[in-house]
Amino acid sequence: MPLTQAEADVLLRMAKVFAEADELEFSQTQPMRYARVLLSDDRRRGRRNRARLRYQTRARRVVILARLDLDGPAHVNPPDSPHRPGERLDCPHLHRFVEGFEDRIAYPIGEAPGLLIRDPKNGVSCLEDFMRYCGISTWPVIQFSL
Repeated sequence: MPLTQAEADVLLRMAKVFAEADELEFSQTQPMRYARVLLSDDRRRGRRNRARLRYQTRARRVVILARLDLDGPAHVNPPDSPHRPGERLDCPHLHRFVEGFEDRIAYPIGEAPGLLIRDPKNGVSCLEDFMRYCGISTWPVIQFSL
């Protein structure tokens, strides 16, 4: 059964908490796979073996409600997109679930409804800002590592 826009909006705004209080390790080079909340950090390697920083939150394990791409390839919105149709958007940008488009619609971070990113060049503060956006009000200590 497909997710409706109303359901996606409620799920994104719903208050979320971490099930465990263990520290989150933030690494510039290694993947962080935290499934303690519906939130994951994807560090994918591109053709040039460069780490790409991406945060996302999901519903039903497979439906992406929101994804923040901080670096990586540009995104082109579909031609019939309700926001900036057919436009190419460089990173950083936010993908939000839109009924009928799933996560294929992207917004520059300054235009993403409800998203406030304090410092787009700081991965830890972006993670904190994205967690707030996803309804997470408190989280474990974030430990920076190489």
